[in-house]
Formats: sequence, structure tokens, C-alpha cells
Amino acid sequence: MSTTTQQTAEPTRAPAVSRASRGLAQRYALLGIGVLLLLVCLAAIPSFRSLRLVTTMVNGQSIILLLALTATIVLRTGDFDLSISQTMVGSAAVVAVLSGHGVSPALAIALALLLGLAVGALNALLVVVIGVDSFVTTLGSFTAMAGFCYLVTGSRIVAGVPDFFVNFSRSTVAGIPTVTIYAWVLVVVLWFVYQRTPLGRYTLFIGGNRNAARLAGLRVSAIRIGAYLVSGVLASFIGVVFAGYFGAVDPSVGGQYMLQPFAAVYLGATALAVGRFNAVGTLVALYLLTIGITGLQLLGAQTWVTNVFYGLALMIAVTAAKLAGRKTRAGLS
Repeated sequence: MSTTTQQTAEPTRAPAVSRASRGLAQRYALLGIGVLLLLVCLAAIPSFRSLRLVTTMVNGQSIILLLALTATIVLRTGDFDLSISQTMVGSAAVVAVLSGHGVSPALAIALALLLGLAVGALNALLVVVIGVDSFVTTLGSFTAMAGFCYLVTGSRIVAGVPDFFVNFSRSTVAGIPTVTIYAWVLVVVLWFVYQRTPLGRYTLFIGGNRNAARLAGLRVSAIRIGAYLVSGVLASFIGVVFAGYFGAVDPSVGGQYMLQPFAAVYLGATALAVGRFNAVGTLVALYLLTIGITGLQLLGAQTWVTNVFYGLALMIAVTAAKLAGRKTRAGLS
């Protein structure tokens, strides 16, 4: 009888092991590609073997990492917030202009955060309360904020941001710039919320099946509204960091920060927590993209290659995230 039991158990154990192996391969494939790409760049490009270059790469991507992490908040609920990059620039413009007119840093920061809260509230009103498509709504608020930036700055670059803001973004702790520390802290905070709290599971549930989440008793509308408000305020905080990091605000740069965060977010959804927008996967994806771009630039690639690289990466990432999401749902069904 024991022989019979053993014979019937073997066929089920093998597929289980196979599924586990495939799961591990999917979870860590992106990380493996990143490590492999880094090793190739180190071997093929002598100038890549520089600690200064590595720190420059990491610190230079901190603003984009902050935006990418912010983008995951609304994406997990099944909506878009395309306005975050332009809200960032608008808040930076408010801070730069007000501080240039002698307004105290505390008041300038408070007004910038209120601007982000207002943009988030407007997005939430149109998307959640009225039911307008989130892509169209936030694209509209992105465009409106672009016009607002030109209005506030008088269509010129605002330079001479006070030292308070510069120190807020550029001062170092143990040799690490605060702008990078802010980004890494946000990675940890969002990882904890997404992985260790009921709210993280709720947002995932809402993003996967909104009607089922509502039937399960979740406060779907309240959570979606909260996601937009948090997204808007965080985008404004990034604007404060942005103003200090660059020491000036160009009202025309919002579009340059629109696609890169979403490329990292969607590519990050294919790693670690496959099929889900997650914080650590976003971090890994952004650094992988940065290694690729930097390697191409060091090999003499033209500037336009960066846009082509990010555009293709976004298309590949969206496709991969879509396929990963289908497999995840199939595994759960």
C-alpha cells in the first residue's frame, strides 16, 4: 500500500518542483540580466570601472526613481497618473519663484505641497467620482500643469534657488547625497506598505478586479482617491527636491521625465513580485536601464539613442508585464 502511495505522489511532486523553478527564474530573471549587463560593461568598457561613474549613475537617477515609485501608487489600483512629472516641475517652479521673492522656505514648501494635493484632488474627482478615463484625465492635468509652469516662471528658467533647498537635496550623509537617500527610503516605505500591510493587498486587489474588491467590502473609491492624493503630494515633494538638486527650474523639462519612470515601473513588474507593480522591482529595473544607457553613451552612441532605448524598453516592459500578469492570474485561478 505504501508503494502505491509513493507511485501516485511522484507525478505531482515533479510538476510542483518545475513550477517552483520557473517561478524563481521569473522572479530573479531581471536581476540576473542586470548583473550580467553590468559585468559585460565592466569587461568591455574600461571607463566603466570607476567608482565615481557608478555613484554618478546612482545619484543622477534618484529623481527618476522617486517619480517611478510614486507612479506605482496609482498603478496598483488599476489607474494611471501621468501628471506626476509635470506636477513635480510645477511645484519646483513655485518653490523657486516664491523663494526668489523672499518667501520663507517653510511657506514655499507648504504651498508647493498644496499644489500637489490640489492636482491629486482634481484627478481623483474626475477619475473616481465622475468616472473619466484616468489616462485621458491625467494627460490633461499634465498639459495644464505645463501651462501653469510657464505662467509661474514667466516662460524663463528660474535660477538662483536659495541654499536651503540646495542643501536639502545635495547635502550628504555618510557620503551619500540626500536626494539618493530620499529615493531609497521611499523604496523601503513602499516595500513595507505593499508587502506587509493590508492596504498593500487592498490596492493590488482593487487593481486586479475592482468589482470583486467592492463586493468583498473594500472601500474602493476611498482607496483610489487616497492613492491620487498621495501621488500628488509626493510629486510636489519631488519638485522641492528637484529645485534644490538642480538649483534652477526650467519650465519645459516636464516631458523629459514622463516616460522614463513608467518604463522602470512596468519593467519592474516583471521582477521579484511578478505581475505586480512593486518598489524593489522598480529599483532594479531603473538601475538596469541606467547601466544600459550609460554603456551605450560610453561607447559613443548619439544622444537620440537614449530616447530610442527608453521607448523600446517601455514597449517591451509593458508587454512583459502584461504577459506576467496573465500567468499570475492563471496561476491563481
